Amino acid sequence: MHYSYLEPGLHAELAAITPDEAVAHLRNHLGNLLLDPAVTAAYINRLGVLTPEETTPSSRAWLTYLLVRYCDLLPLDLAAQRILAQVTGNAAPHLRDLERCVIPDPIERKLERLGAGEDSERNRAMLLALLHEYPYSPAIMERLMAVELALDIPVGGEWLPSVRPPAGLMRPLHERLFIHAMMQGDTERALQHAAACVPDNPSPHLLNHLAELHARLGDAQQALNLYGASLEADPLQHPVKLRMEALAKPPRAHADALHHRIAICLYSFNKAKLLERTLSSLAASQTGEAHILVLLNGCTDDSATRVAAVNERLFNGRLEVIDMPINIGAPAARNWLLAKQIVREADFVAFLDDDVDVPAAWLPRLVGNLEEHPGAGVAGTRVRNPGDVPRLQYLYRNISVARPGLIRLSLDTPTLHHDTGFYDFTRSTTSVMGCCHVFTRRALDEVPAFDLRFSPSQMDDIAHDIDLALAGFDVLYTGDVVCVHHQMSGLGRAHATDWKRFGNVAGNDVKFYYRFADRLDALGRLNNLGFMPDMPPA
Repeated sequence: MHYSYLEPGLHAELAAITPDEAVAHLRNHLGNLLLDPAVTAAYINRLGVLTPEETTPSSRAWLTYLLVRYCDLLPLDLAAQRILAQVTGNAAPHLRDLERCVIPDPIERKLERLGAGEDSERNRAMLLALLHEYPYSPAIMERLMAVELALDIPVGGEWLPSVRPPAGLMRPLHERLFIHAMMQGDTERALQHAAACVPDNPSPHLLNHLAELHARLGDAQQALNLYGASLEADPLQHPVKLRMEALAKPPRAHADALHHRIAICLYSFNKAKLLERTLSSLAASQTGEAHILVLLNGCTDDSATRVAAVNERLFNGRLEVIDMPINIGAPAARNWLLAKQIVREADFVAFLDDDVDVPAAWLPRLVGNLEEHPGAGVAGTRVRNPGDVPRLQYLYRNISVARPGLIRLSLDTPTLHHDTGFYDFTRSTTSVMGCCHVFTRRALDEVPAFDLRFSPSQMDDIAHDIDLALAGFDVLYTGDVVCVHHQMSGLGRAHATDWKRFGNVAGNDVKFYYRFADRLDALGRLNNLGFMPDMPPA
């Protein structure tokens, strides 16, 4: 069957697969990431529209599970709380208070018309005015929290003293403000709200955030206690299990890992300032006697001059610089570097993008992690966007759909991207981000090249990781190492009117499908279904 194009987004992906496949998709997701409101709503919308003939005990059980989790995530959502009460017969203690706070229909429609990300400052001013008029309304508060989160404004800081919801809603309101403070990395503000938000029976979602608050404060044991209570309440949270393992046994320093023969490879095209910054970050990190190669990929800016200056100033001339006359693309640049004799002789080979900031111990930690996992072929990092508020850019991915006409990778981060600390652990996966990763010699001997068909860029690193996984290697995500990546690429990340770039990325998506189309069965096993339960707990 030939390639089928889908609109980007989880809703379109779920609509293209069967109900049973949607349940499997959900189980795989739960093995990767914690639920968030947008993702949970997408699964509810898919399973909630099944006809009686399509509905199975499995789909019904998973739909109920999702509704419970959605209400945990958004305790102030009146419509969700009403549906849950109808489905389960158990109403939240604050449901009556929510029903007392309904705003007039014209105001509700006005809220619905507020476009996400469209003139957020103007929307915030409008919402503040509405909240002044309806100071009891959780619906207005929720929209205001979302806008302030997007603007990186301390959520609730300006308007909380003036709101007047029923007393029964103050605890869930403080819970929402606590979670937003955690997402924004504001521990002091989180502590203030935490004292007012803990009920007798806290949800797993709240317990997870309280656990990370204690982890930030250095109290690993209390973090473990809270995570343990969360996992008891919802055993399907696989990332919580992994986080608990990391808290119970923190990674060691691996100071001895740099005695190996190591090559560090970079390639760059016309990003002189970012490349200079990347090399400065690399010089400040622990690299031992690693051989460092920089391939200038047909640069026409002042990259060569800047690299030469950095080489003399920070590296004492140890950089090997390769100045290509033309841009040969990312896959060929990687292969050119891999073909160098010094790289072929290396025990470990690292690749860095030309626009990253690396932490001091990135290299010994990634090499050490590979040493601890002899079946692994590559190790990558947790990748963040630049900025004061910690936001995730990429964690890890596996295969969410592999069927004739359609191959889809799992989500690479939670929807809102804020890095609360939940993914600070090591795990085996199918793909890590290529901006900062390290390969073993055995892996590169087995899968020696990046696919030139993905030139000039995108998908070649993902395809290579999948090749390694299909060859029997583990792909390691190393979440305690955080790399900051200053630029992004890929489908949906180009500007909406950059049609030439979009066409190239979309073309690579087609190539990606046909590259693996004859291995759909093997690809379909690169997921979490082997250890995630078929049914949610009763």
